[in-house]
Amino acid sequence: MSTVAIQYVELDDDNVPHVTRYRVTLTEIETLLLTATRFARNKRSGASDYVAVDNGIRVNFIYRPKDHTARPISAWRL
Repeated sequence: MSTVAIQYVELDDDNVPHVTRYRVTLTEIETLLLTATRFARNKRSGASDYVAVDNGIRVNFIYRPKDHTARPISAWRL
């Protein structure tokens, strides 16, 4: 079992419009991913590998353990 240890959040022109679609700010997404202590595997089929939930926000993301990078795929308020 791999450990998720995020050091960098990858945001660019391709994923920013999608992850902010449901009024979650980039700051909220970055803060959640960089400070969360619990992550779950995304059991639904889809583009993301992991899920982080904190402060009423859910972020689905891809994690690259080689460079400890999280790439958000989607985010929304619960």
